[in-house]
Amino acid sequence: MILLIVSAAWVAVVAAMLARAIGQYRHYQVIGPVPDAAESSAPNVTVIVPARNEARSIGRCVEALSAQRYPRGNLKIIVVDDHSRDETAALVGRLARRDDRIRLISSEPLPPGWLGKPYACAQAVRHASGPWLCFVDADTIAEPTLIWTALRTATQHNLGLLSLQPFQDLVSRWERLILPCGFFVVAFTQDLRNTNDPSSPEASVNGQFLLVRREAYDAAGGHAAVRGQLAEDSALAANIKAAGFKVMVLGTRDLLHTRMYADFRALWEGAARQTATLLGASSGLFIASIAALLLAALSVALPIAAVFMAVEENSASHVAALVLSLAASLSLFCTHIGSARYFRIPLWYGLLFPVGYTIGVAVLLYAIWERMRGGIRWKGRIYPAAGENVGGPSGERAMQ
Repeated sequence: MILLIVSAAWVAVVAAMLARAIGQYRHYQVIGPVPDAAESSAPNVTVIVPARNEARSIGRCVEALSAQRYPRGNLKIIVVDDHSRDETAALVGRLARRDDRIRLISSEPLPPGWLGKPYACAQAVRHASGPWLCFVDADTIAEPTLIWTALRTATQHNLGLLSLQPFQDLVSRWERLILPCGFFVVAFTQDLRNTNDPSSPEASVNGQFLLVRREAYDAAGGHAAVRGQLAEDSALAANIKAAGFKVMVLGTRDLLHTRMYADFRALWEGAARQTATLLGASSGLFIASIAALLLAALSVALPIAAVFMAVEENSASHVAALVLSLAASLSLFCTHIGSARYFRIPLWYGLLFPVGYTIGVAVLLYAIWERMRGGIRWKGRIYPAAGENVGGPSGERAMQ
């Protein structure tokens, strides 16, 4: 009887998680390319790329932006080198010498209360012109119609801010194991529909691509108002909403893609930073760790236990427990196989999702440990977790 109760509870939990994820998926809108811009209808857009130690990707990113099918005189690209220790600045400098629309800015030392990315963006805005600002991460690659498609969409919906979700390129086995599970955690724990709802003050956006109306940016206080926030993108979006402008998050098709982490160390540190931002305090990280561990363990262990119990004692309750536990676990496996298909990776990675969640638990525990040590490590700096002001008046510090 105990096994039947546990199996019934397992079914209820899985059903609730999948219903939440499916509900968000049904409201998830995706946009694709639209015809190229006409000279007469294309406003000035300044694209801003904050970059720190991005030598691996910055060249492809900026070249793709300069190849936009957008009137040449209406597009400006500003790259802010945030004290990189690699060849980021040199690579952008060479591109700038070939294209006068590209400008390289070296970030000034961080003033008190600021984090690196918000300060880099704020400096670039001072040099921007036109009614639209476009903040793009250095690890993204834009298709030629991206800027015009985003601008058309933002104009049609009268938006103050449009955030686009890039397609995630998953190359290594670690990316394929861990990142799909991370995206499901977001779907299970966050209601992203609230962002697109003008009546809700909540805003959770993807900072890899933000197209912002300059009027809305100024009304919200710009990056100065979110200077100490690790999740400055969502904080900026919330301020824009509070200022009376509409915010929208949309998926993309054939417009934008990214590979966020090139190696395991970057994936480990990046995932820890993202989870600390998403889940907040150590108590939230600990609860998420327990939940992820149970999800990984029960999806396999419970059906196996039910099989042994049903074979050993062929009672109605044990057979019912077997049916329920198998149904719930198969639903999870099928869902993750569907995720593998979406990300264009071998389908058998979907069968390994318990491994992905188990590794995710280790990342969560690492994030807790980093918080106890004083912050989250990323690209040679220690950042305050969940926006806390850790490590001195600047809110972040270089690693020794």
